[in-house]
Amino acid sequence: MNHKTIFSTILLIILSCSTFAQNYQQSLKGKYLVLADAECAGLKFNAQATAAAWQNEMDCSHGYYNKDAWRITWIAPEIFVMTEVIRPNEISPPRNEIYKIMSIQNKTVTVTNYWTGWGNHKPELQKFRMK
Repeated sequence: MNHKTIFSTILLIILSCSTFAQNYQQSLKGKYLVLADAECAGLKFNAQATAAAWQNEMDCSHGYYNKDAWRITWIAPEIFVMTEVIRPNEISPPRNEIYKIMSIQNKTVTVTNYWTGWGNHKPELQKFRMK
């Protein structure tokens, strides 16, 4: 192969990868993601998928009630950071969660949750049902 063919092949691969990248932000706008084994625990995204609220499982019987509000920053088409916006006290920094969307198939959202807190924890694979 000559250099021109190799360069064209590499360029084609790069362009096809970016062309077929999923726009997960669009897919999550206004959606409610319930943890796979839960009745109601999960994330409710706003209409722009730039903020979310967490629903606790123990609050299911009380209807929707939320004390956790999160700002969402998309850092790549498949990766977003959630930053806590309600301060639990005056000295604690906001909590952060990093999620990488692995796939959305048949109303099932599979993500990798990367630990950002103290201690060493491996990334956790989580599945949600999309409502």
